[in-house]
Amino acid sequence: MTDARQTPEDPVIKHVREQHNAEPPAHLDAFILKAAHREVSAPKPGLWQRWLDACRKPRWQVAFASLAGVALMLSLVQRAPEPQPQFDFAPAAKPAASMARKQAPEAQSLAAPAPMAEMAAPMQSQSNRADEAKLSKRAAAPANGLDEQLREVLRLRESGQSKVADTLFNQLHKRYPNADLDARLKQIQQN
Repeated sequence: MTDARQTPEDPVIKHVREQHNAEPPAHLDAFILKAAHREVSAPKPGLWQRWLDACRKPRWQVAFASLAGVALMLSLVQRAPEPQPQFDFAPAAKPAASMARKQAPEAQSLAAPAPMAEMAAPMQSQSNRADEAKLSKRAAAPANGLDEQLREVLRLRESGQSKVADTLFNQLHKRYPNADLDARLKQIQQN
């Protein structure tokens, strides 16, 4: 049972049914698309894209290549092993121990309390090691020659470092057993 009478909605439905296949003209679609593209801003390139664009410019290529070269050189220089000095003469360990023993009674004979004497002995042995290191460097330098080393002995004696001078002189005796070092030392003193 259907009612055949027309309702007021029928003309609207009829119009929609007639127009549902109709489309706007093509020139209107193109105009709308162009206006939409103009209004939308271009997307900003990301960091990676800006980096690649900068790398493509010759001015920046030189700058980046120079920076990479400097970084490479620094990494190679820092990782290179340091050359170890080679001496033809190495001081024996016994003189340091004997000097420390000689100086230990001197330190104990002073009117210092026992803890102070104990603290002074390592410091004196460190100074002896430093003196011996200086002596080994002086004695090991072959370019100085015997006369230069004897002049060094004289200079040390004049400056009041007689123990260091005597140690250097003894090392020279060991190094040059056939040379008359006393006569040469006197000869250098006269000149």
